[in-house]
Amino acid sequence: LDNKCDRFQENFDSYTEINGTVERVFATEALYTRIATGEEWIDAILNEYELLGVDPSERIDPTVDVCSIGLCPTEVQWCQTDPNCSVSPFQEPPATVKGSVIGGFTVAGAILLVAILLAVHLYLVNAQAHRYRARFARRIAETIELRASVRNLTPDALAKEFQRIDEGVTKDGKISKEELWEFVSSGKAGEMERKDFDAMFAAIDLDHNGEVDFVEFCAFLGKCDVEYRAARRRSSVVSLQKSRSVVASRLSEAVSQRKFTIEDPSAALTPTAEGEEGKEAET
Repeated sequence: LDNKCDRFQENFDSYTEINGTVERVFATEALYTRIATGEEWIDAILNEYELLGVDPSERIDPTVDVCSIGLCPTEVQWCQTDPNCSVSPFQEPPATVKGSVIGGFTVAGAILLVAILLAVHLYLVNAQAHRYRARFARRIAETIELRASVRNLTPDALAKEFQRIDEGVTKDGKISKEELWEFVSSGKAGEMERKDFDAMFAAIDLDHNGEVDFVEFCAFLGKCDVEYRAARRRSSVVSLQKSRSVVASRLSEAVSQRKFTIEDPSAALTPTAEGEEGKEAET
């Protein structure tokens, strides 16, 4: 009712439908005036008692703490409406598994997961090491004429092989990364993936100076003994198959040109001189 909001009015009306007609069934009107001090507040209450004719026995002294005269609600009464101190009817059932058991399973699961990831990592690392050792051994087997194990290589054979690889770029008595890449990328061993080559060079270069000396070369080649023997066996099988193919081709060519007896098939490989007709016969 004023700019300072010291006085304001509140109206409340309640309506309901009666016999199809909406009628007002309850209405209140209140006028509020701001009281500046506590004394004015007490005087206003006492004046209202007198104005409304409230019996003195039912009046409450506004200067007295109402809790001291038993008018405050008890804790039990208060908790009936306050959810903070009452027990909610919506309670979770008691746990059937203890927290320590759940924690134990969680820790065991984490350890198992780490173990699995470590095993997978080691498997991938070992598979990669086997790949680059096999590729390197096959490339070495193409240039070294040795049927036995790598451990039977003489120092001279190792030195010649080391010098053969070092002839690529620098020729300084050490194999650079570029020279080793050129060596493994050439020949019949097949193309090596760059990530496998980087891992192989890191395994050979023990002092991590970016170059491979003769001692590091021999040490790594010694680790490739199994792969080297497999490469030599594979090479021997391929050579044998080629030899048989050549022999069969020469026999077929000789038979197509001349006629030989079944008892003397070697004549296909070593043709007889003219005039030796005793070794020829009609088939």
